[in-house]
Amino acid sequence: MAIKLDVTDKRILYELEQNCRRSLNEIAKRVRASKQTLHYRIERLVREGTITQFIAILNVAKLGLVNHEVWIQLGDLPEPKKKAFIEFLVSHKNTRWVASCGGKIDVAIAITAENIVQFDSIWQDILDKYPNHVKNYFVNVTPEYFTYPRTHLIGENENRHFSHLGGEPKRLQLDETEMRILDILSKYARMPLTEIAKKVGVTENTIRTKIKRLENDEVIQTYAAIIQPTTLGLVHFEILATTQNMTKEQEKALETYCLLNPYVTYYLRMIGKFDIDIAFDANNNEQFQNTIIEFRSRFSGIIKEFEFVYILKHEKFDYFAGMKK
Repeated sequence: MAIKLDVTDKRILYELEQNCRRSLNEIAKRVRASKQTLHYRIERLVREGTITQFIAILNVAKLGLVNHEVWIQLGDLPEPKKKAFIEFLVSHKNTRWVASCGGKIDVAIAITAENIVQFDSIWQDILDKYPNHVKNYFVNVTPEYFTYPRTHLIGENENRHFSHLGGEPKRLQLDETEMRILDILSKYARMPLTEIAKKVGVTENTIRTKIKRLENDEVIQTYAAIIQPTTLGLVHFEILATTQNMTKEQEKALETYCLLNPYVTYYLRMIGKFDIDIAFDANNNEQFQNTIIEFRSRFSGIIKEFEFVYILKHEKFDYFAGMKK
């Protein structure tokens, strides 16, 4: 059953998705609510499962990693075995993203690895641990991707700031303190500086300086609340498409479409079975169908074929995953 939200709730979700590391005082000013009201509403959104994580979004290319997405069709498994498999994927040190899906695909994951050989080793190890679970799968490598805020929550089509991730994998020289900071913020982005300082064993000022450097070097792109769209009654889905004869101008037009569409949440360029992956929200099934039709019509000259996948739940986000030993 979808959670009923008022205008203030939606504004809170939007602000937390933009930058969840802002103080309660700053967010309260932006949503025009008292600090006490804001605190209560955030707690309720977490308790009811609308917000499941507060994370730092990292550009993994700056850590020398490449994003590999695996789209998995499971065999005829009983629910307990399917659940156990997903729990294993969530706990795996190399999975950056895990999602439960609907349609032809049952589970989607992203594995961060230094190269294709390391990825293959990680994926084969998963298959060896769970034989006969995976009926079929395909892999896409993601050299570049963009994430966008849910401006449709606040009825805004403009001012769509985005995070740009990817590029040539090249690990920056980071010290142990910076690595520990990234590890913490990738899972607990709202943790206060004082608490981070205690966990890392350095001063609060050192933490502040290190975080600023990581932001300036664009390792940390932003801090975001992970929202579960289905709890809001939204249909959340991804269009996976292969393209043909796409010029630079047409590619730019596609990027602009994603930027200006308030229902697009991210856009990925890929190498593999598909060339692009665009994630959408829709208010209902009718809007979902209209989005498919409109997208197919608008880009008919470059879209060769496409599939769509329902994203039922984001089980995990951890942009530091591939760095864990």
